[in-house]
Amino acid sequence: MTSTSMPRSEGDSPDTPEEDTPHIIYDDEDINEAIHACSHSLVGRIITKKPIHTNSLQNALVGIWCNPKGLKIEEIQDKTFQIFFEEERDADRVLKGSPWLFRNSWLILKKWERGREIEDMIFTHVPIKIQLWGLPSHCKTPKMGMKIGSSIGEVKQAELFETRERGSFIKILVHVDITKPLKSGVNVGSRKNGINWIDFQYERLPQVCYSCGLVGHDEELCSKKTATETDGDDDIKGLGPWIRASQIGRKSWQNTSDEAKEGINRKKSQQRASLSGDLLEKLSTLSVVRNTTNPPVQAAPNPIYSQATNKENLDPMLNQTTPENNAANVNQPSQKNPPLSKPIAPNPPEFQQQKIPFTVPHQHKNLYTENMEAVPTQSTFP
Repeated sequence: MTSTSMPRSEGDSPDTPEEDTPHIIYDDEDINEAIHACSHSLVGRIITKKPIHTNSLQNALVGIWCNPKGLKIEEIQDKTFQIFFEEERDADRVLKGSPWLFRNSWLILKKWERGREIEDMIFTHVPIKIQLWGLPSHCKTPKMGMKIGSSIGEVKQAELFETRERGSFIKILVHVDITKPLKSGVNVGSRKNGINWIDFQYERLPQVCYSCGLVGHDEELCSKKTATETDGDDDIKGLGPWIRASQIGRKSWQNTSDEAKEGINRKKSQQRASLSGDLLEKLSTLSVVRNTTNPPVQAAPNPIYSQATNKENLDPMLNQTTPENNAANVNQPSQKNPPLSKPIAPNPPEFQQQKIPFTVPHQHKNLYTENMEAVPTQSTFP
């Protein structure tokens, strides 16, 4: 960086301030870091009459843009901001979605360019998707949409869409001049079909004044409301909430060209082939390995039924269900039934039987004997 003084001409007064003011000349090496940061930045302007705070704007855009890395916003002019991104792909993604809605106002974005002043950037044309309703069925073609959209602005795209409730319609992408009032529709016709009124419905429309047709304010803040009512301009007749699109629809397969259909089918087949190829390649790398280090775990045999494993040992056990067999086999186990491999533990002391005196009622003496065994204390009788 060098400092020089500009030469003075003969007519200049020695007291002029330019004479003593040095001119600084800098090189790109002095500003490389700033140029790199600005190369991933966007310049945006919010179309509104309301005051905008930078902190509120950044807090809102962090969530809307899915928290891009290194997001930073600086206000360079009134309602004009420079938005910095750390990665270029985030800047391209956000620029592709312009215009964005912030507090029901449009945020129009432009790519930052070195050597271009902010005053020279144009924030007056916005790409808007407009739905065309009212066309006869034989007139719903992309070429018809291009012709109708040319009366609004520069048309970028025209396609046929359809909905379940209202049928099909033409959707066009047009660069609209927002300094002019929005149109609610247009008359189209021919000698054979007559004249039809076509309604315009705008998608993602921000705050609009239905009195003057301009974007960025409502009827309460409109300065041209009185003049519009007296002039009766035809361009803004019929404006109201109905110019906002309530549904988006989906693309129709009807008017898609054969070449486009063939390209779509080819792309789908390539995707299926690539997926199947990847799957086969992964399966080819897999192999089955026998586990020889850890043999399968076998369940431990039941000690009670470990010796009674055949039908001959189980049948006598199943047959000992009658009271006679129970009475006979209480103290004499069957010869066919093997003894239990594990003895049964005696009852705890608190559950052992205790002998207590018992008096038999007179009416039940025939059922009991006087030499009756002791009754457990835990038992109860009615």
